[in-house]
Amino acid sequence: MLIDPASADRFIDAYMAFLGTLVTAEEKHGKRPTQWLVLGRARYEADRDSLSRYRATLRHPDEEMLEAIRLLRLNRWVYLKDTRAYSVLLPVDGSCAHGVLGLTERLRDIGQGETGSVIKTGVFPLNGRWVCDGLIEGLAWLGPNIRRDVTAIYQRLRQDGKFSLGPTPV
Repeated sequence: MLIDPASADRFIDAYMAFLGTLVTAEEKHGKRPTQWLVLGRARYEADRDSLSRYRATLRHPDEEMLEAIRLLRLNRWVYLKDTRAYSVLLPVDGSCAHGVLGLTERLRDIGQGETGSVIKTGVFPLNGRWVCDGLIEGLAWLGPNIRRDVTAIYQRLRQDGKFSLGPTPV
């Protein structure tokens, strides 16, 4: 349920380097990396052109990882369940469902072993699969009735072909 460690390391290096440019040294001081990374990610979401400006300053960019960052979807997701191969995430609007891999930790490990929650996180395509960026905010548990409704929505999405393990090639 994780991407390969070499790809994870490359993504983390590129992500931290980029998001680090969106946060001041004072904002980083005394904070855990996840705290300032979430701040940087929010700033990126507010100014998506910041990645283009950052790319223009690089001498030897890792284009594959920068493209994954460009395609990041920051959203509130319903984290419905885990299978042996992936975690199931649905955007809160219920428009689709994704089988998502973890970057360095499984989503269930990040979410304290519980599924059936709403989280704010980033999902991006890498190596043909959907991957979670590992930065989780705003965890809220779903009650049993809502969870049952979301499970029905997920089953309908699967039947309608709106479930994917990775982006559709263009």
